[in-house]
Amino acid sequence: MILLLAALIAAPDLRLELQRESLTGTHYRYRQSIDGIPVAGGEVNVTVRANGTREEHRHLAVAPAGPRLRAATVGELAWVNQGGVARLTRREVVYRDEVLPVVRYRDAETGAIVLEQPFYLHAKEGAVFDPNPVVKLNAPELRDQNDSALAVPPAAYSIVELQGVRESGPLGGPWVQIAELQAPAVPPVDSSGPLIFDRSESGFEDVNAYFHIDRSQRRLQSLGYAGPRALVPYAIETDTHAAGGTDNSFFVAAVSGSGRGRLFFGEGGTDDAEDSDLVVHEYAHAIHEWISPGTFFAPVGSAARAIGEGFGDYWAMSAKYAAAAASGRDPFCFADWDARCWEDSESERCAYPPGSECLRRVDSTKTMADYIEGSAPGVEHRNGEIWSSALAEIFVALTQRYGIEEGRRVTDTLVIESFFGTPPNPGFATMARQMMGADRFLSGGANLDVICAAMTRRAILDDCVVVPRGEVTLFPGAGSGVVVPDNDRNGVTLRAFVADPRPIERLMVRVDIRHRGRGELQIILTAPDGTTVRLVSNSPDRSPDLVTTFGRDSIPLESLDVFRSRSAAGEWQLQVIDVAPGDVATVISWALVIEFEGEGPAISRPLAAGIRQIVPIAGRTAGVNGTFFTTDLRLFNSGTHATEVLVIFTPSGADGRSDFAAVRVMLPADTTVAFDDVVRTLFGTAGIGQIEIAGALVASTRTSTPGHGGTFGFAAPFVGTEEAIGRSGVTHIAHLRNDARFRSNLGFAEVSGAPARAVVRVAEQVFTYDVPPHGHLQVPLTVEGEVIDAVVAVEGEGRLLAYGAVVDNRSGDPILVPARSESGGVIPAISAPGVAGTHWRTDVAVTPPAVLTYTTPAGSTTRVVDQSLRIEDAVASLFGLPGTSGVLAADAAGIVSARIWTDGRDGTYGLFAPFETPSAAPRRHILHVENSDAFRTNLGLVSDVDSLVRVTIFDGDGAPVTSSHHAVHPWQLVQFPLLEPVVNGRALVELIRGRVYAYGALVDNGTGDAAFLPARP
Repeated sequence: MILLLAALIAAPDLRLELQRESLTGTHYRYRQSIDGIPVAGGEVNVTVRANGTREEHRHLAVAPAGPRLRAATVGELAWVNQGGVARLTRREVVYRDEVLPVVRYRDAETGAIVLEQPFYLHAKEGAVFDPNPVVKLNAPELRDQNDSALAVPPAAYSIVELQGVRESGPLGGPWVQIAELQAPAVPPVDSSGPLIFDRSESGFEDVNAYFHIDRSQRRLQSLGYAGPRALVPYAIETDTHAAGGTDNSFFVAAVSGSGRGRLFFGEGGTDDAEDSDLVVHEYAHAIHEWISPGTFFAPVGSAARAIGEGFGDYWAMSAKYAAAAASGRDPFCFADWDARCWEDSESERCAYPPGSECLRRVDSTKTMADYIEGSAPGVEHRNGEIWSSALAEIFVALTQRYGIEEGRRVTDTLVIESFFGTPPNPGFATMARQMMGADRFLSGGANLDVICAAMTRRAILDDCVVVPRGEVTLFPGAGSGVVVPDNDRNGVTLRAFVADPRPIERLMVRVDIRHRGRGELQIILTAPDGTTVRLVSNSPDRSPDLVTTFGRDSIPLESLDVFRSRSAAGEWQLQVIDVAPGDVATVISWALVIEFEGEGPAISRPLAAGIRQIVPIAGRTAGVNGTFFTTDLRLFNSGTHATEVLVIFTPSGADGRSDFAAVRVMLPADTTVAFDDVVRTLFGTAGIGQIEIAGALVASTRTSTPGHGGTFGFAAPFVGTEEAIGRSGVTHIAHLRNDARFRSNLGFAEVSGAPARAVVRVAEQVFTYDVPPHGHLQVPLTVEGEVIDAVVAVEGEGRLLAYGAVVDNRSGDPILVPARSESGGVIPAISAPGVAGTHWRTDVAVTPPAVLTYTTPAGSTTRVVDQSLRIEDAVASLFGLPGTSGVLAADAAGIVSARIWTDGRDGTYGLFAPFETPSAAPRRHILHVENSDAFRTNLGLVSDVDSLVRVTIFDGDGAPVTSSHHAVHPWQLVQFPLLEPVVNGRALVELIRGRVYAYGALVDNGTGDAAFLPARP
């Protein structure tokens, strides 16, 4: 206090008037006095933050020169601050209707009223929709019916008190003024008369808009935005019959940059001002415009514009969430009353197509990969769904943690605070960090994990979570592929066993459950000692799938801290319940993630002895042309005992000795573990890089991007570090293409822990790329051409695995082309129709010399290739055998590669087929095997001698699903589909006699794209 007074000594006529405590600090208001008489509107507001910083806002008046009136004949003397100049007045209190106090300030000499302050809020009854009829009655069958009063039952109306309404004149109050601003000319309702209308009367929209805007303002005040912190502190002019009668509404900001604006609501279809979602959404624009004038009125295709629209959708969802939850209505359907006009006559000018349910959704699964560039109409709303869904996810998580009302308060405050101090044209990442900064200030960062999870899930941020560095161990649970009984209160109980008896420092629970509406799920974790924790309960959340790590990405319903300091040893149980009928939930995987007492993050990269394997490219990142790539990982322990595996991710460009993410995985014997979107779900980060595993196991990845109702992608097995090349080695990346139809990247992964330089020769050009120790680098190929062979050598002490990535520019389908130092072997080849209208072809790229032989049951044909070329549809064009499938063998001193593909809706899609020689290994495994609604799998066998093979399919828990024997004759292709349902499966190929080349083809049922699944020992 002494310091505050000392700071104000330059203004001695100040007296402390009040002191208030808030979430963000201590606030003092000092009243100015002149000659001992207080000054209305003359004050200094001082805020002292918890960290000791100080903010001051002065609103002082200068006393006029000359003599001053000292005595008051009527009322007490008071100064009034008018534009920084003090004016002497007499203050008096009068009463309207004998009970409503009003303070008037009259000029001390002339008696003219200088200032009048009503100290009351007039309330008057009005009929409104609170919320809209569809939400209040949970009645999606309602229709607008040409604005008919009979379209909704009386129960849809609410009789409410309209706060602050003036006694007469056009309906208005301190925060809303209904006005006639734009055609059609509909006079505002007079507030002196009754304010109870039905929806067919024009006064209803006036009353409904007044009520919801006024309540939204009072919501802001309840959050602390009142007095000097008031937002939108003016009566916003609102025309509820505007926009020329079209089905459109908008907020128009003052071009002066004052932060003020006006609201306009159209009448097309369902009158927009009838739907509280639209009213509150448009008022939300007034909020961010007042906070930061002009900032969010950027070009239509900008992120700033999308953020403003997304905030409006969120603000409306927050306002109706509790009512929607109470009625059972979907709270994430935005403007679900306004949308129900498509049965109206054409004269009503409804803008919605038949069957519309919502104008937009606030629980979109969109990520930054779905961001639309350009200025097409409505693009700001579609991009805004990315932001609104992030805010909605934060809202749901915090309401689960704190309860609906407190969670709403916390979220609303964080969202509002994030708008303060924004730079011009802010991006999504900027606003996300603004919100995180607000949370650090308001709660010490208590909600950073929730904010970060929502933002990373949408690729808005990729660096806000501290990644694990070897201090946590993952214990997979059984139950991969288990279907949860529908509408069954018992659900399923899944188990995980932990042998480690050390006490727990921190426990997290990772789940990957597929369901169309995750709000129907309940999940309960039970410890070996019987302690239970509810992770999630059923909620209105209609978002698909539950893929998260509770305690890291998501806040559990009940705290997991109860397990701290307890022994982890024993059997843990996870009960999963689907509480509603209609949609079936499937458990893809689940696991316990434990940090034991005494464990800490590694300062430097753990260096494991023994077998080390690398997949040179994995990631979670947006690509060009709207692609967004993620990587799924499969690990299989073929041993008879559980084994601990260290999994390390090194982000691209980083020195992997010090910059890495690492997790220990305890793999049960004979079990496959699935990590979909592994960079996020296992490592809690984003970007691209390399993944290393240390341990004896079989592992593979599939990297894909969404498209056309499914995915496009490629599979890549892990390879041993011994396959990398050093200074004496040379390798080739063939089948590269860079033209109007395809683009290519070059990639490198260093495996030895020493720096390396890749020296790449393409035609007559030489390029060099420095790769850090244990690092990764991917660069675009700049040389153009349809047939490109890149020759790679290495300088320095490091060792490199090299690869190429070729992407169809139209479909987004990628293939991975691993570098090879030698060629030859066999592949399946085809030039024939497939299912669903596909026509598969085999392109072959050759760096000569090469002898190619194609074999079908009818015989063999051989061709010699002595020049570098790409042979499109080689089965038809080179061998003249269209309509067939068979085996293509290459005897090559050069390099031969192949792509099997078909035309798609936009562009092509297919797989890279590696040439390999048949193997005499007695047991080989194929991962990523699946037969479900999403994928199907074909298995293939090729041999150069008479062979007998047994193929057994296992589910993720190691249980056999089916088994069959196959006789494989020399150079004859044996291919068959997997018929039994299985998720996260594995094929075991056992050689009874002979040699065999075995593979799988994982086909996406949505796109038809196939990924090649090689068999590995």
